[in-house]
Amino acid sequence: MDKKLVYKILIIAIPTYALAISTQAMVFTMPMLAITTLIATNIFKDNEDVENRVEQDGVNPDSNTDGMDGMDGMDGMDIDGE
Repeated sequence: MDKKLVYKILIIAIPTYALAISTQAMVFTMPMLAITTLIATNIFKDNEDVENRVEQDGVNPDSNTDGMDGMDGMDGMDIDGE
């Protein structure tokens, strides 16, 4: 098992369980769980570069339209039903 994973589990579990046992109230354990999770994930900085990519569909060949192309939910009838 990876040492970093064990450390992260211990960093999260020990304070959270200690607080849960000592206070016997869930209202204190949820913030402790959130805080220790943030700490555990930021302790070990992996040298992985995160690359955010946005998929591009390309250029709209018909740039005059707004993308609706007559699809406004109306089937050719007026509001009165004619």
